[in-house]
Amino acid sequence: MARAFYDLPPMTTLVAFEAAARHGSFKTAAAELNVTPGAVSHQIKALEGELGVALFERVHRGVMLTEDGQDLFTSVQSAFSGMSRSLAQIKRADTERAITVAATTAVSALWLTPRITAFWRERPDIRVNQVVSDARVEGSGPDLIIEYGLAKGRAGESCELFTDVLVPVASPEFVASRPVPELAALAAMPLIHMTAPNTNWTTWKHWFAALGYDGPLARGTRVNNYMIALQAAQDGVGVVLGWKRLVAPFLENGSLVSFGGYELPAPSSFYITRGPKTDARESVDLLERWLLG
Repeated sequence: MARAFYDLPPMTTLVAFEAAARHGSFKTAAAELNVTPGAVSHQIKALEGELGVALFERVHRGVMLTEDGQDLFTSVQSAFSGMSRSLAQIKRADTERAITVAATTAVSALWLTPRITAFWRERPDIRVNQVVSDARVEGSGPDLIIEYGLAKGRAGESCELFTDVLVPVASPEFVASRPVPELAALAAMPLIHMTAPNTNWTTWKHWFAALGYDGPLARGTRVNNYMIALQAAQDGVGVVLGWKRLVAPFLENGSLVSFGGYELPAPSSFYITRGPKTDARESVDLLERWLLG
């Protein structure tokens, strides 16, 4: 035990002694420690009995340290102050340690980054780093992982973040030059296909099938990054399958518009998952609640 190793008296007696010496009063020390003055007096007597010396002289309206008491107070106060500084530093380190959030390129650029920026304005003391990857995030590094659908084998607690709706989107110029299409006509138009590996996002084939069309699809253009697909659509290359909530900034500024009036609720939701080895940090809890809110 630490007490035996360091040859210390009970810690409760040292705490009571330090408070009484600092205030020069058993009554004020008792109020600080939320105990009775009698309890403080009892602890001081126990400490004096163990040391075999008097630590206080009882004077009118208070107490005064003896020479031995003053020596002990100097040592105890220095030790307590050192512990206080170390604990404060540890708490600061916990707050200042960066949180790592993993997301795909599209989720990071279109949804996550604006929210982290808003979080920084509220809590500039908490640093947030992003791991951006369109492949499935492996390992235990990130504190929070944002992804579409619940990945198989993903350890850690998951919460639904948001749902989305899938709509065809294209540039205003592309849409203006074409009539509102039937599904078969839309399927024959230049389509921008996503071919990114390790994703479970809905493809054009799945989208058309869910709406009851199982005919041929235009080969169109194939890209392996959703942000590139969106840029291609803005440039008039063709029609891309838009995740309505993610592409909201483009719909709002008019660089992309919904085409055809077709909508399909996404088969799954976006989830936020705590990394399997994420420690219990208040800063991680704060950011997770912020994103879920």
